[in-house]
Amino acid sequence: MKRRYRPYLHAVVLTAILIGAQPRPAASQPVPAALAAVPPASQAWLRAPGQRSPGQPSRPAEPRPSPSPDPGQPIRAAEPGQSPPAAEPGQSRRTREPGQPPRAPEPGQPSRAAEPGQSPAPAPSSESKPVDPPEPEKPDLTPRLREIYERRARRFLTDWEGPPLEEDFLLERKTAQWALLHEEGKYRYVKAWAEARGVRFVEARTRIWVKELKVTEDRARFYVAQALQLGYQYPGEEAVNRFGVGSRHIVELHRTADGRWLIGLEWYSDPLGDETEAPAELPARRSSGNRGNSGLHAVTALAAQRYDRRGAVEYADTYCGLAAGCGNDHKYNPKFRNYMGEGGDCANFVSQALRYGGKLQMPLFTRADALIGHLRYAGKGDLAVRGDFGTVWRIAAGRPEGFRSFLKPGDVLGYEEKGKMTHVALITGFDSRGYPVANSHTADRYRVPFDLGWDRKTIYWFVAMRD
Repeated sequence: MKRRYRPYLHAVVLTAILIGAQPRPAASQPVPAALAAVPPASQAWLRAPGQRSPGQPSRPAEPRPSPSPDPGQPIRAAEPGQSPPAAEPGQSRRTREPGQPPRAPEPGQPSRAAEPGQSPAPAPSSESKPVDPPEPEKPDLTPRLREIYERRARRFLTDWEGPPLEEDFLLERKTAQWALLHEEGKYRYVKAWAEARGVRFVEARTRIWVKELKVTEDRARFYVAQALQLGYQYPGEEAVNRFGVGSRHIVELHRTADGRWLIGLEWYSDPLGDETEAPAELPARRSSGNRGNSGLHAVTALAAQRYDRRGAVEYADTYCGLAAGCGNDHKYNPKFRNYMGEGGDCANFVSQALRYGGKLQMPLFTRADALIGHLRYAGKGDLAVRGDFGTVWRIAAGRPEGFRSFLKPGDVLGYEEKGKMTHVALITGFDSRGYPVANSHTADRYRVPFDLGWDRKTIYWFVAMRD
């Protein structure tokens, strides 16, 4: 195909060659006539790219599309001062509100780099679980319990003066009223006993061990083990006669509207009795009757038998349990079964003292009447005196040596109530006036005056062991 000749193209090319060969005129030089004749619209092809013609308005620059990343490639964060990369067509960029933390990547997706000044977002854990709200702190009521039991201990003192007992009880509850009545009766009983025996209580110490059973914001139940030590004096004597008792309590404290914690319930077996067990009065001193003399003859006519009295007393002092003064960290002998929850452990305890402390060949008993019967009819002991407190006191008072005339440490004492033998203890010594003291289990006692905690109707069986 032949090309058509176009003469006007030669003129245009020649003009461009001439312009490129000549230097660009200065602002003060006149524009060549060849160029001045060319209209502005025809000069557009002579301008450099991006140069606008004189008098032409400026147009905003069109945005240049950024190259989109390859599929599967992570998007790189923009450097400081650069604009972020554009999103792919059909996709919108997610923006983050000011102060909002960066979104964590989905599982399996690459994580984005943290922005300047921000820490990277933690990756979600597949093992993370919702955190439960913290439980409210339980109140520590041990100091409150110590305050209650220390105040009770001081109340035994003859010259004690203090706040009324009912301040520690929530009297709107029936169970608290019953507990208060028992405590008031106990103090009346001990005071009456001290007046009848002519002694004054001058010392009182206590120690408690607390175990939480259930504690809430407004109610708490505890198991409280108490070791109480009391000391008394006879008139005109400086010697203090000390003994210990142990008791196990279930006590419940309730919080009142003003924030106080008061006793709403309390159960325990009290070794000191209450006012329903009125102590016997000391009878007038007079010569003992035939019963006392027959008891003394029975003791002196005993056949010789090897019995380790000191060993039996040491065993009783070591394993008498919770009472203040007992050994073995206030625990029973762990080698033997504890029958305290099955009717009482008193006979079992005395049997252990006689067999393993006193070296007697004998079985262990769980019933007081069976033990007393065995000692009497197996030739290991004889009944020295039997009677109520008045009878026993008259026998002792009619002899120069008093109770020592027919009792020794290591002898056995039985307690009869309403025709039944209900308790047994081991005589472990005498106080400063020769008054017998005894150790026992169940209501744990350490060197307690033998009649303290018993009433005037109790019948005492003093069994003298054969040596």
